[in-house]
Formats: sequence, structure tokens, C-alpha cells
Amino acid sequence: MLGFRLKPHPARAMVYQNMRDVALSRRIKTLSLFSGAGGMDIGFHNAGGYDIVGCVEISAKYAATLEANTGAERFFGDGTQVFCQDVEDFDAEAFSDKGVECIIGGPPCQTFSAAGRRAGGVIGTSDVRGQLFKRYCEIVEIVRPKVFVFENVYGLPGANGGAPWRSILESFSALGYRLNFEVVDAADYGVPQHRERLFLIGALEKQFDFPKPTHGPDSDSDQPLTSVAAAIEDLQNPAEHPSSGPGGMYGHLLPLVPPGLNYSFFTAEMGHPKPVFAWRSKFHDLLYKVDPSYPCRTLKAQPGKFTGPFHWKNRHFSVPELKRLQTFPDEYHLEGNQGVVLEQIGNSVPPRLAQVIAMAISNQYFGGQFEDVVPRPQLFKSTFRTRQRERSKLFKEIARKAIEDQLAEGMIDEELQLFDEEYFLPLGEFFSVSKMAEPTAKGRSAQVSVKDRGEKIEVNFSSAPSDSRSKGKIKICGLEKYLHRIKEIEIICQLAETRDVFFLWWAIQDVMVSRSRFFTLIDIYGHYANRGDTVKVTGSYGLNSAMPKVRALNYFLNSANCGGFWDRSALSPILEVSQAKLDRLVEDLRAIRMDIRTSTSHPIIGPDRVLCTYPFPLLSQKALVVSRVEFLEQATS
Repeated sequence: MLGFRLKPHPARAMVYQNMRDVALSRRIKTLSLFSGAGGMDIGFHNAGGYDIVGCVEISAKYAATLEANTGAERFFGDGTQVFCQDVEDFDAEAFSDKGVECIIGGPPCQTFSAAGRRAGGVIGTSDVRGQLFKRYCEIVEIVRPKVFVFENVYGLPGANGGAPWRSILESFSALGYRLNFEVVDAADYGVPQHRERLFLIGALEKQFDFPKPTHGPDSDSDQPLTSVAAAIEDLQNPAEHPSSGPGGMYGHLLPLVPPGLNYSFFTAEMGHPKPVFAWRSKFHDLLYKVDPSYPCRTLKAQPGKFTGPFHWKNRHFSVPELKRLQTFPDEYHLEGNQGVVLEQIGNSVPPRLAQVIAMAISNQYFGGQFEDVVPRPQLFKSTFRTRQRERSKLFKEIARKAIEDQLAEGMIDEELQLFDEEYFLPLGEFFSVSKMAEPTAKGRSAQVSVKDRGEKIEVNFSSAPSDSRSKGKIKICGLEKYLHRIKEIEIICQLAETRDVFFLWWAIQDVMVSRSRFFTLIDIYGHYANRGDTVKVTGSYGLNSAMPKVRALNYFLNSANCGGFWDRSALSPILEVSQAKLDRLVEDLRAIRMDIRTSTSHPIIGPDRVLCTYPFPLLSQKALVVSRVEFLEQATS
């Protein structure tokens, strides 16, 4: 296995040592639950006075990192035990008489996260992972620490109307703890990264007072927010030249993105004259390039090829650089290959943020004397959101100036031309589609005719015999915002069978992409969870509507019926199938790449709901129509 460790950055090593020296006379035994790679543990350890006596972590790869940093002359020393096991199996009774005064940890957050909401809804405490707070409560009840720290995603209090959060608060409160919670931004506490996290602090004595920011405009200090450049300055090579980007479908666009912006630079809403993406059609990390003068956006645990943050030299950050951005000590060893290490960094609480929380707890409950960490005044209100809006305005101005410069330098090419075309498509494998001048000698083919009228494009697609009565009509409108000269596409189709729907939409995508600078149909249509319903699809495929699959295809062909949740009991009569047969129908539709989700494919949705994301099939082989868990199981079997 690979691992990543640097020699300690001298200035950081001195700061950490000074903090540890402050409270060495007062040892606070601390138990860590859901420890991950140890981000929270590092922060409490570095605050001074806290002894991490136990770490409970179910993942072997994360536990390996904890083990690598535990022992004589290692980061945590030899007083820390690592338990690689499910927290449900952890013997909390063994720590009930060990003098543990503090418990820290954050149960898995996927069921409440923003990514989870975008993936198909938040199921919260109805998912087994969302129930792990109960085990946290049980351990707190058994050990009875003076204080506990419960950390999670910032969206938890508002998930599912707030019901899961109320349940969590009631459970902890019933144990006799005084509670206080806040959403804080890590950048306000010296982390060179904007990362909002929820902290719930429970104490047997007085209620906890959250610390005032230590950096930036909301602090009483003269310390600015820590910039990315300041955090990684000594890791940079002055002779490094900007790269041409990571390659691939979108990689060549990265050099054109101004620092601080992302894919949205190429949208009509940001003023780009030749849009490449619809507004909010992608995650905000796509092509996100860091402005070195500011903190960066939140690091991700599973970054993709085109997922930022990217260095301003048009490359991914190195592991040592990412450790700095997450405030991991240079000397802290991360076990595993590169992918595993990136996951550990991205999933961690920034140690520096945890450290300030630990110092505040020490001041208020354990006699600490950290003068730079002071409670917030009673009427304190963070300006983080205001600063976010101000940055958004600044980004628009940055985009405007960059577009002016690129136009002047001839980097944005001229208008694409109108053209008609006729060709054949072989109807074989879904992802081996290519235009042909003549029908294929083996197998079936579809004939495609495109008439480009400027504002309107007419498409004829036929995979059925010419005398077939199966004729459908589809209309796509609202395109002018993104495709400029094209306002509407009208498609007349004659399909022989339902699987031909995939090839029909391949041809429709080709019509749009070849006459624009967009790359995929979804780039134009927009992500289903964030669309403003600019592009509308209506019509019918013209197939035999007596078939349940055809009725469902026609129903979801209309974009008004996509992108939102349907209750199973309401959807079944609309599609004229029983609830018992609905799952089979969904499987048939997914077999032709329609992205229709249920709890079987996406457990986060819940058992009683159905979601059809798009009115068309997913045309990319990389786009999953199985759950990520199922995909990984298939890949490793």
C-alpha cells in the first residue's frame, strides 16, 4: 500500500507544540466514535490536554491510517486504542469506569447530505445509517462524559422538514445534557477552505458557547481568512508552467476558466456568448479552479477527472497540498493508495476547525486558558452568507472581463453553420453507435433525416417499415436560451420496438451537439434536480400504447412528469399497472437506459416513492442506471 507523509512544516509544528504545552497539567480522556481518518481526533489532540484513549472506526482502510499514527513516537502516542469494528458492536461498558470526560464523533452523513438530496432525496433516519445517532446516544448514556461533540452535514436540521433533527435533539436531551448547535464555516477558523459543518455540543453542566471566528471579518483578530496560496506556498515550484488541462471531454476548457470560477463560466447566465453548459446542469465542482488569494471550496472525497478544486496551473492538487487545505499535519500518515487517501482527506473534519472547538470546550469545562478562543457575543450573526453573495457578484465581473479578453484574442470562435443531413444508424449495441451512409448489411438500421431551418430543426427517424402505422411526434422547445438560433426541434418517429428509443435520442442529441458547443444532451437540458424548466419536451413515441412499457415511456417523455417524486400508489393507476407489477415495469425501462429510480436502485429514495430523472434515456455508458453500491459490487465480482 502507498502512504503519504511529509516532514512537518516548521511553523505548523511549532504552533501545534505550543498549543499542546498549554494544558499538559490537565489530561482529558476522550473517546472517538466514527473516527474516519482521524480529522477530529487530530484537532482535539493538537488543542492540548486531550488524550484520545479510543478510536472506533468500521472501515479497515481508515482504521489502518489510525493505526499508522498510533504508538510510541507516533502522532497519537501509545495510549490510543484503535477498534476496527461496527460501533454497534463496540463494548462501551469497557470505558464506563475509565474516566472518559469527552466523546467526539460524527455518524455517517450521506442520508442527510446535499449530494444525497441531489441523488434522489434525503431519507434521513429511515435509513440504517441515519439511525446510528441512537448508538451514539447509548454510548453517551453508558460512559456519561462531561461533554460530547456530535458533528454532521450542515443540511441535517432542515432535512425531511426537521423531523430527524428533532428526534436527535430529543434523544440527547433526554440523557440530561444541555445542548447547543451551530453551523460553522471552517474558513472562519483558519482553514484555507470553505467547509460548512454542523456541530452539536452537549454538556452536563452549563450550555456550551460557540467560539467566535478566529480569522476573517467576523473575528476580533487582524488575521485574514487563510488563502490557498498561504497554506501551500512552500510546496510550490516557481518554475511550474500552466498545463493544458486534464484532457477528455471537458478538460480542454479548464485553461479558459478564470481562477475562482467553475463550469458556470461557460453558461448564458454568466454572459458567455457561446454557452457550453446549461445553468446548474452540473455539480458546482465541475471545472472549479481555485483562486489562490482566497480559501477554496469544500474538498470532495471522490473527485472525478473534471472535478475540482483544480490548481490555478490547471492541474489537480497533490496529496501534500490537499493535506494542507484540510489542515492535516504534514507528518500525519495516510494509509492506502491515492484514491483511498483522497477519500480520507475529503471525508474528514478539518483538524484546525476541530482544534478550535476543542480549545473552546477546554476553556469552558476543563480550566483551559486559550485566550485567542472567546465565546460569541449573544447577538453574534455570521456574515458568511453575505460574503458568499458578494463573491458571486465578483465572479460575474471576473467572468465578464475574461470573456472580453478571450473575444479580443480570438479564443471564442465564430457562429456554427446551418446544415441538413441524412444517414443511417445501426441498431446494435447501445454504446457502439455511429453514422453510416448506407444501412448495415447485418442487423437492423434506422434512417435519419435532418432539415435545419435555423430557428427550427425537423428530424425524421424511422426504424420501422415505411408502411408502419406506428408514428410518433416529439417537440423540444425552449432551446434558444442555450442554442441561440435554435428555438425548437420537431421529431417525427416510426419505431419498431421500445429499445429503439435509445437510438432515437442518440440522434436527437447529435442534432443539438453538432450545432452548438455543448457536449451532451444533459448539458443542454440541465440536471434534473436543479433545472429551471427552460427546455421542455412533449409528445408521444407512437408505439402500441396497450403495452405498459409504452404507456410509461410516453408518460415520462413529457418533461413535466420528470424530475420529481411520485408516490407509488398514485403512479400505478396513471401507468395502468398494479403496484406489484410496478417494480418489473421499472426494471424493463431501466434496461433501455431510462433512469427511473426506486428504493431498489437508490435506497436513499425510500420505499414508497418513484423518480424518473429525465424524459430521455441516459446515453453515456458512464452514467449509472444502477445504484453506486450495486455498480461497485458488479465491478468487484
